[in-house]
Amino acid sequence: MGKADLHIHSAAGDGLPAVRELLDYVENDTDLDLIAITDHDLIDGSLEARELVAKGGYRFQALVGMEITTLEGHLLVYDLEEPVQMLQPLTRTIELVHEQGGFCIVPHPMSWLTLSLQRWSIERILRDPREEIGLEGLEILNPNLVGRVSYERVMALNEQRFHLSELGGSDAHFLSMIGQAHTFFPGRTAEDFRQALESRTTRAEGEFLSWEEHRQLVPVAGQQMVKSLVVLPSKHIRRAFDSFLERWR
Repeated sequence: MGKADLHIHSAAGDGLPAVRELLDYVENDTDLDLIAITDHDLIDGSLEARELVAKGGYRFQALVGMEITTLEGHLLVYDLEEPVQMLQPLTRTIELVHEQGGFCIVPHPMSWLTLSLQRWSIERILRDPREEIGLEGLEILNPNLVGRVSYERVMALNEQRFHLSELGGSDAHFLSMIGQAHTFFPGRTAEDFRQALESRTTRAEGEFLSWEEHRQLVPVAGQQMVKSLVVLPSKHIRRAFDSFLERWR
C-alpha cells in the first residue's frame, strides 16, 4: 500500500517551511510515497516541488495542487498545469479543473471553523448529471481542530449518502505535522493513486492533534497567522492588480 499526504502548505503560501526544506523533510523524516503542496489559491510552490522532485532524485512523487477558495468554500484540486482563479462559483471551478484533466477533493468538509463546503453544496454537485461536474474524493480525516469538529458527521454522511473515496490529509503548515493524517492506496505512484480514487479503494488514517500538541505549536502559530492574514492576502492583491494592468495594456 502506498501512503500519501496531499494537503500540505509551504512558505510559497501561508505555510512556514520553504519548498526545498519541506521536500527534504518528507524524504528523511516520513515514509510518504506521494505528496502535494496545496497553497491557498497559488500554484507556484507546487510547481517548484514537482520540478525539484523530478530533478533531485527523491524517492517519492509530487502532484501539482492548489487549495482554491470558491464562492462556497475551499476545494483541493490536483494535476494542474495552470492555476485556477479564486472566488468563482463551485461548479465553474470544478469544470475548469476537469478541463485540465485534474481532479477535486473536498477538504475539511462541513467544518464551521474555516471556509468549508457544506452538505448542501456537496449533495448538489453529486446530483449534477454533467460529466464535467463531479467530486473525486472527500477528506474524511483532517487532524486539526477544523477537521475534528465535523469528523463524525462527515464519516456518517459519506457512508450513508456521498459514497466518495475517503482521504486523510494533514493540512500541515509546519514540518512536524506532515503526514499526521494520510491516505493509503494500492500501489505507490501518482497513477496508482488516481486509479484508487476511481475504484474507491483509498483509506484515510491518522490521528487528531492532542491539546498538548496544539499547545506546543503556539510559539510558531503566531508567525503562521501573520502569513495567513497579512502576507498571503497581499500576494493575492498584488497579483490581481498585475493582472488588471496586463489586461489594459
